[in-house]
Amino acid sequence: MSAMFGNNCQTHPVIVNGDSMWPTICDGEQVMCEIGYYESTKPRIDEIVLCIHPLKPSVRVIKRITEVCSDGRVFLEGDNPDPIGSTDSHAFGLVAKEQILGRILISSQ
Repeated sequence: MSAMFGNNCQTHPVIVNGDSMWPTICDGEQVMCEIGYYESTKPRIDEIVLCIHPLKPSVRVIKRITEVCSDGRVFLEGDNPDPIGSTDSHAFGLVAKEQILGRILISSQ
């Protein structure tokens, strides 16, 4: 499924692999991602994003934005409350806006 919007982003289904976003998004759940959303929009705190893992470029991760720096980089965290339940910016640091592929849409957004 794909749809075009005025800001040149497309929605694509993404299957979640892992528990880092539990309980918001569960392992195996399908979510929709607005690819290209941040080409014309600034990231905001509390948005959930799909991005390129900063240390493993072939890996894609889904995390929540918890901080936006003045230079546009973001701090990402998983929702899983287990201290070892998510590999996020605590481990890999700030993420450049260019590494964000899109915004994740869930039913509460």
